[in-house]
Amino acid sequence: MDEMRVSRPIGGIKNLKIREKSDWVDGRYLRSCRSGEFRKMPQEEKAADVVRREEGYTLYDLVSMADSAELDRLDDETLLRTSPHILSVFLSRLDVDTQRQILRRFSPEQVSEIVSEMDSEQSAELVSEMREHRGVSVLNEMEPDDAADIVRELEDDDRDRLLKGMRKSQPEAAEDVLELLEYPEDTAGAIMNPHVATLRSEMTIDEAIGAVRKMRDEYENIYYLYVVDSDDVLQGVVSMRALLLAPKGSRVGHIMRTGLIGLLAPTMDKEIVAHIMADTNFHTLPVVDSDGELLGIITHDDVIDIMREENTEDIQKMAGAGADEGIFDPIFSSIRQRSPWLLVNLCTAFVASAVVGFFDSDIAILPVLAVFMPIIAGIGGNTGAQTLAVTVRSIALGEVEMFDMSRVCLRETLKGFLNGLLIGLLGACLAMAVTRRWDFSAIVWVAMLINMSLGGFMGSFIPFTLKKFGLDPASGSSIFATGCTDTGGFFIFLGLGALFLL
Repeated sequence: MDEMRVSRPIGGIKNLKIREKSDWVDGRYLRSCRSGEFRKMPQEEKAADVVRREEGYTLYDLVSMADSAELDRLDDETLLRTSPHILSVFLSRLDVDTQRQILRRFSPEQVSEIVSEMDSEQSAELVSEMREHRGVSVLNEMEPDDAADIVRELEDDDRDRLLKGMRKSQPEAAEDVLELLEYPEDTAGAIMNPHVATLRSEMTIDEAIGAVRKMRDEYENIYYLYVVDSDDVLQGVVSMRALLLAPKGSRVGHIMRTGLIGLLAPTMDKEIVAHIMADTNFHTLPVVDSDGELLGIITHDDVIDIMREENTEDIQKMAGAGADEGIFDPIFSSIRQRSPWLLVNLCTAFVASAVVGFFDSDIAILPVLAVFMPIIAGIGGNTGAQTLAVTVRSIALGEVEMFDMSRVCLRETLKGFLNGLLIGLLGACLAMAVTRRWDFSAIVWVAMLINMSLGGFMGSFIPFTLKKFGLDPASGSSIFATGCTDTGGFFIFLGLGALFLL
């Protein structure tokens, strides 16, 4: 067969030649030759080996080696080609000593890239266990905002020790970190990058382009170039596109945009920052003080981290887990964060059990009540969970405010009621098929209707109430809602049964 050229990449390798169609179709028995051609490989060698040599280890490779206690067989060259993100995810699964052992193979600059991808608490633990000069070098290589996140999580002794080392080796880097540490953790000032690419309005286009070329290694992201005066007061912004397409004879002041939107104050809550960036669709947002002085920028990747963090917190708080709890966190740390809400859940369960106990004689007379109790409670709980998820999200995104509480509660109660009409009817049909009693079926229908309405109400009422008292709307809300629908469902169903069936 004639030689074929593959235009699409094989594991990221472009324009490779293969001699047989079966080599591409099979996709497993290929070996790259120096000429760029492929030939048949022994069956035990796979295309993954080609990818590995070109792009480094996959996460599966690393986890498999860790599970097999074969980390000492890691190839240095392959490891150095591995994505920092993959390495960060993998290292997060290991103990600190093993992390240090693996990272010894990397330069401080490479370690900084990997550590920046990790959770700040884990990064702080890792950096604190490094030798002082190594930890200082890693922090010096990081962007100031990333370094500040790590330093903020350190114990006081470790923080003082490493900051002292940074002051000696790179005073400017230490000063940037210290300035960021002055801002509260959840504010724009704490997460901004003080390294900003700036221009002057009087610059010609050629001068500005020349300045940008010199900046390429100094700044993290250059999406927009901010124009400042001699006092660093923000005057306008120029996009890279506008700069490159501008006539040669013009100056920066002629093409810059003024009347900027999306300006951030350093004390602004980071959740608000995320909403502003989502609304404006800018890649970066400037942070300015009360005098208009440009302090730093917040980039879209920072906002993605904020959104991911906040979403994770809301989901975990709703279920009563720790806001920042991870799957590989120490066991006792997880227990400590979960236990308080489990105790609350225990109390709500006792209340629900007390309601059931109040009707124990009625259940003894009509045992089928016990069969349908979990159905009534469960369907109400699920209704509440659905409403809860939508309400917490809407509050978090600023779609609703406290003055919307009554309207939202009414709408969600109505949704629960209408769902109850349909789902309750199906439940009644099931009850009829089991008991052959129309009166019992009617009780099931009415009980499901009322409890699903209750679920809709509580699922919206609880987050608003928590917010009203200054608490996170997601905090344990699922536990409270489930407790209400369980208790209410048992009381409604058993009460109706005792009233009309016995």
